[in-house]
Amino acid sequence: MHKHDLWQLIPYVLPILSYIIGTSRNKLRVPDRIRKLLENKLVVDTVVNGVQAAQSMKQMTDEQKREYVRAWAKSELYGVLGEWLPDSAVNFLIEHVIVKSKGA
Repeated sequence: MHKHDLWQLIPYVLPILSYIIGTSRNKLRVPDRIRKLLENKLVVDTVVNGVQAAQSMKQMTDEQKREYVRAWAKSELYGVLGEWLPDSAVNFLIEHVIVKSKGA
């Protein structure tokens, strides 16, 4: 293969390389404690149920729905996991479920 041929392959190789780097960076951004929670089907199902319940409440604003899901998921997850779960972890789980549902 000549040097000229390699330059012609770059537009095809760069998107693939970018995708691989992007997916590996996304995996690194999730803290271990959150990753373990996302692997727990009971935890994810609990948050999914709260998000679905809030989506069915047409009379509430988006902010009220977010607050409802946050409070509901927090109380449910405390019952399952104990009260060690910080608000930021609950928020991350909710956002993960919402983003995942939009991608499906």
